[in-house]
Amino acid sequence: MEVAQHHEEHHVHFRETDDKLKENEIVVRKRLENYYEIQLGFLQVNHTYVISVDLGSDFVENLDLSTYAQKEIPVPVHCKFIGFERLQGGSLLKFQFKALHDKVTKEKMILAGDTREVLEFEVVARVLGKGKGTPMLRDGIRSIAVDYSDETEESDWKGF
Repeated sequence: MEVAQHHEEHHVHFRETDDKLKENEIVVRKRLENYYEIQLGFLQVNHTYVISVDLGSDFVENLDLSTYAQKEIPVPVHCKFIGFERLQGGSLLKFQFKALHDKVTKEKMILAGDTREVLEFEVVARVLGKGKGTPMLRDGIRSIAVDYSDETEESDWKGF
């Protein structure tokens, strides 16, 4: 009996963090001034998504977001900026995301405005490969296209 009492006294307690994972929301973390990390969660390979991210009330309010455009040339492979929308009490970032390969995908989206103010967003997604299941999409993520082509079957190569 002594062992049972001793065993019951030891418990591990974890603090719950405010990372919104349990709420099925896209997670946005401010890393530096004008540098944000956006975690999309699980997505599926060969799918294209439109992402709408609520940046909240602490996002830069004094900038004219209508002047912002994607700065990188060439434009990143996975992320294509659509635009910003002002909301009551915040801002909404919209972009397109193509899940081209499985595993963790990280890509920076750099946006510049007329005032030369630069906003950087690092987009992180865990992409499930073919046959790995269908992920539950977080709020603000909508699938708009699926590429069903399989390169190995459509090859022009006839072999030896």
